[in-house]
Amino acid sequence: MDFILQPLLLLIQIYIWIIIISAILSLLQVNPRQPAVEIIRRLTEPVYGFVRQKFPFVVIGGIDLSPLLLIIGLQLFSSLLSGNVFLALIGILSSIIYSYIILIIIAIVLSYVHVDPYNPIVKIINRLTEPPLLFIRQKLPFLVIGGIDLSPIVLIFGLQALIGLLGQIPIG
Repeated sequence: MDFILQPLLLLIQIYIWIIIISAILSLLQVNPRQPAVEIIRRLTEPVYGFVRQKFPFVVIGGIDLSPLLLIIGLQLFSSLLSGNVFLALIGILSSIIYSYIILIIIAIVLSYVHVDPYNPIVKIINRLTEPPLLFIRQKLPFLVIGGIDLSPIVLIFGLQALIGLLGQIPIG
């Protein structure tokens, strides 16, 4: 049975990464006519449409959260296929943390390209990422060196450590 399950789990993880790439590309508003972008869109858009149809609440204030819902659902499904509900919950928590790390990376990129701060997407990203970054800056002021803010790196390392700790929880 492992010879069927392992490739299926691998395909699910690959599709999760395709969803993540698709979400990043849509946030960055990359030209949709590029061949790679078009392939990713064709792989994800039918599933996004299905999620939006079944769960109309995933579009909040013009922001489409269907990729996040899909990632959580696929991670849960993947873990359930593995046969452990506790592992499924840890997988969902890990996926949420990974999604937040990606959001931090997007915030870093946006801070360097100087986008319109009044853009609704930029406002939401800042609203989600700025509180923990501000907390880190206040508690560790030495992380701002010569105008370069290293607090996102500390936050990402901390979140990665949290994911590592979740992976070390004994599953009995």
